[in-house]
Amino acid sequence: MILSRVRDTVATSEEGCAPSGTEIVPGYEVVSLMRHGRRLDTYDAHSKERDCRCVLKVVREDRAHESACREALVREGTLLRDLTHPHLVRAYEVVEEPRTAIVLETLSGATLAALIEDAQLTPADAAMMGLQLVSALSCLHRRGWLHLDVKPSNIVVQGGRAILIDLSLVGRPGDGRAGAGTDGYLSPEQAHGQGLSSASDVFGLGVTLGEALTGRLPYAEEGDWDRGTAPRRPGWRFRRHLGRAPKGFAALVLACIDPDPARRPGLDDVRSVLRSLMAPDGEDGA
Repeated sequence: MILSRVRDTVATSEEGCAPSGTEIVPGYEVVSLMRHGRRLDTYDAHSKERDCRCVLKVVREDRAHESACREALVREGTLLRDLTHPHLVRAYEVVEEPRTAIVLETLSGATLAALIEDAQLTPADAAMMGLQLVSALSCLHRRGWLHLDVKPSNIVVQGGRAILIDLSLVGRPGDGRAGAGTDGYLSPEQAHGQGLSSASDVFGLGVTLGEALTGRLPYAEEGDWDRGTAPRRPGWRFRRHLGRAPKGFAALVLACIDPDPARRPGLDDVRSVLRSLMAPDGEDGA
């Protein structure tokens, strides 16, 4: 989804993928393959109409017969095209023929995942990023959608602006596909595929904020909520590092990642706490 020094997954050549110079969708010429996924191929491409670089997500040829893959990509592109939010990646176009594809803006920043690898965020920077993500998630929730995959590798930081990308798992509240999401950021209800709600995105946001502050995941990547083997409280190393943050921030993160969705704060409450941390008379870490 981005062009930068820190692509999360880069592929130079994969069987069944289009080589450089190929026009796999009319008006868009492949520059290089960025990612060869299970359902989609993502390309760095050149738009002839706009005379600029863009990102092209296309349903893989061997999955093109699956209506679910096509519908999910069209849904993602339509949402990103229509929402036009400053903290959501923009979609320029949704293409359904001859191949199902969406065209996205190219972002030149680094992913939050890459930034965290270099150094943890300061509480002030993490709070600002959190407020921006709350804004994007609130916009989605007001439209009746859940992101369901909030994590550092799905956030690009460009010029101080956090931009949430990849709506490939976006879904409605209620029941969904069990296990849809990413280990380490997956809420218990997502693991079960039951009772998905705005609290599910709050969980992913909380894990992301906690990792930004500590460089660690609270429950570890192998946490398996579905089988009941995941720890019921964050690991002590995570809690120890989180203890260095302002008390209000640490308490917010721990509330957001509570295994019980009924005990997690709503986005309005998250916003309120983050704003208080940004205020001149906010907590100083004591």
